[in-house]
Amino acid sequence: MGAIIAILLLVGLAQWLKSSYIVKQPKLNKRYNWGVFFRIVGTIGYIVYARFFSGGGVDAWIYDNYAAAYAEYFRDFDFSPFYVESMWRNGQLFYTNFVAYPAAFFMIFTFDNEFGIYLLFSAVCFAGLILMFKAFRKNYFFLDQANLLFWILLFPALWFWTSTIGKDSFMFLGMGVVCMGITNKKLNYIYIMIGLAILYAFRPPTAYVAVLALGSFFILNLKDSWLLRIFKISAGLVIIIFLANYLSDQWGVEEFSNEELTELQSGTLRNNEYGTGVLDEKSGGIGSIPQGIVDVLARPFLWEIRNILTFASAIEINAVLFLLFWKRKSVVRFVKDSLTNRLSTFTLAFVFIYVVTVGLFENNIGLIARHRAIIFPFLFLMAFAYDEKVKRAYQKFMWQSRMKMQEQIKTKEKVEQRNL
Repeated sequence: MGAIIAILLLVGLAQWLKSSYIVKQPKLNKRYNWGVFFRIVGTIGYIVYARFFSGGGVDAWIYDNYAAAYAEYFRDFDFSPFYVESMWRNGQLFYTNFVAYPAAFFMIFTFDNEFGIYLLFSAVCFAGLILMFKAFRKNYFFLDQANLLFWILLFPALWFWTSTIGKDSFMFLGMGVVCMGITNKKLNYIYIMIGLAILYAFRPPTAYVAVLALGSFFILNLKDSWLLRIFKISAGLVIIIFLANYLSDQWGVEEFSNEELTELQSGTLRNNEYGTGVLDEKSGGIGSIPQGIVDVLARPFLWEIRNILTFASAIEINAVLFLLFWKRKSVVRFVKDSLTNRLSTFTLAFVFIYVVTVGLFENNIGLIARHRAIIFPFLFLMAFAYDEKVKRAYQKFMWQSRMKMQEQIKTKEKVEQRNL
């Protein structure tokens, strides 16, 4: 029963999010429906992976214990888990603890059905991806919509890793809401603030990266006067200093020196050295940034494949790199226009800062494979933002419209001459 309820909720959500332009275009509509179907496939696949191939368990089982405890309170309309600090995991309301709240409600909706709970988390990710697609469509005139929707909805990393209890699904939802608030004409601050709130609730470091990336299109805007740019840069520096002081208190770092960063890095890396996906040890603070970037954007290499996890991770990242190379003209155009398009500026800034931070503080293939998934929609956008076929089709349509208009004008003139 719970599985059926979850499927109905997923289908209902998908129908609600489906815009009229998707319905009117058979290719988009077909890929959209396949995207919904693969949410179900991904959920089944993840359950099989967790039980038979995970090598000792998955994070979802830990979240499940907390969620089950919270669900017992919520069933009695007792919402004390939200405000009683002693009930929070690790004494923190946000981050890992916050995942248990939606999981608890999903348990209630699906009568504790494992498939149903996982599928609803996958549905949240689906909603976020569709919002990102809609935001991309609004900002890029020559966007190859069909191929972008195909890669966003059917790329395995985006329907597999998010088909479970975890933070990743809500990362896509938060990022989708943030992107909906970014256009070249104006910014919708309500969307941006809601999106940042979602990101902060489930993974504060990602929210910090998003804030820094949002600041990039305020500072790096060629349309502004030099005086306004100086003012924005000054304001940005104040915000960065404030954020740095806040993070230093949170992380126990007295100063942002290379030595302090190395110590923080070593302690963080020890926390994710488990399982069979551990990479070579890295340290050295800022000096390890190049290695970290390679870890996130290229590893595991094909010769490092040891199990099904590293095999899947290697295939997915190589597929993305091949796509970017294949569509390199669009990527180059995207980068060139980044200073005049707010979403492009945000995309490049977010991808760069995120890759650097993940590369610095993670050295586990499983963690990197899950966490780097959030940048894939942006990389797909870079590949399909400027498509020559779409541009030629638009130019042909405009030429035909112009010729048709000229014929109508000539016909009207002939009729007027006859009447005279």
